[in-house]
Amino acid sequence: MKRKIWINGDFVDWNDATVHILSHSHQRGSLIFGFIPIFENENGTFIFRINEHIERLFSSCHLAGIPIDFKQSELINAVFDTAKENPGSKFVKISVYIASIEIDVVPQDPITTVAIAAYEPQKDIIEKNINPFHKSDYLSVWIEKDIHQRRSDIIDPQIKIAANYTSPMMAKWKARKNGYDEIILTDAEGYVTEAPTSNVFIVNQDGVLMTAHEDQVLHGITRMSIIEIAKDEGININIGRIPLENLQDAREVFITSSSHLVCPVKSLDKKPVGNGEIGKTTMILKKRFLKVTEGKDSKFNKWLSHI
Repeated sequence: MKRKIWINGDFVDWNDATVHILSHSHQRGSLIFGFIPIFENENGTFIFRINEHIERLFSSCHLAGIPIDFKQSELINAVFDTAKENPGSKFVKISVYIASIEIDVVPQDPITTVAIAAYEPQKDIIEKNINPFHKSDYLSVWIEKDIHQRRSDIIDPQIKIAANYTSPMMAKWKARKNGYDEIILTDAEGYVTEAPTSNVFIVNQDGVLMTAHEDQVLHGITRMSIIEIAKDEGININIGRIPLENLQDAREVFITSSSHLVCPVKSLDKKPVGNGEIGKTTMILKKRFLKVTEGKDSKFNKWLSHI
């Protein structure tokens, strides 16, 4: 079907949703974005934690100093309208960007455009590209040694802005060429932080679930959900700084994101994690999260908003 993209209140055809090559957001990396999963189950079609996703979008704009003229409630309604206009979509992507052609890093016309796209990645994007799409449901991970986590004194890790993904992109691209699926980053002091577009969880040798403190990483909505599920399951969890040796010796490692959901890591630097199979804690959390997406979890059904 022909997809429609919502731009500042109007729907335009997918191929007509364009911006000039010299726009500020394209040249300076100032685009703020959000990525929201859509789940279909026997009860209908649902958007996942829409309020939290929109709150994070506005927080990113505020922290980065990027103006946004819409109210949160207006964009929530626009997300639902876009999903309805594009049936069969699996994700919604919101972009806040400065479309004007600019000379300086500080825009002369700091007026933002908001665009909302709803699509099915396989049919709408992957199948239309030339090269095969790299995908793995059980990850081989490289622990990045040279390029470190985004630094708060440069760009705060909590800002979901295009420029914040440049150095992780470089490191992950290099790792892909060396046969890895994903990378995990550390901070300047060597503590474990996150992957380029995902949060990281480990289960240490004592069986404790660990993840980096939210001050060190992006406020992942799936991360937040897994923490809530783990607490409800009675799993012992430690949120704080993770020494690199805890990652290297972990019994289990998995990453979370809107696209990966809960994805186990099978190896780190070519060495098996645990016994090389999906761990018990990972499986408990993965199954419980799947139950939520299916609308079969009475406690967390509140995370699903019906379209």
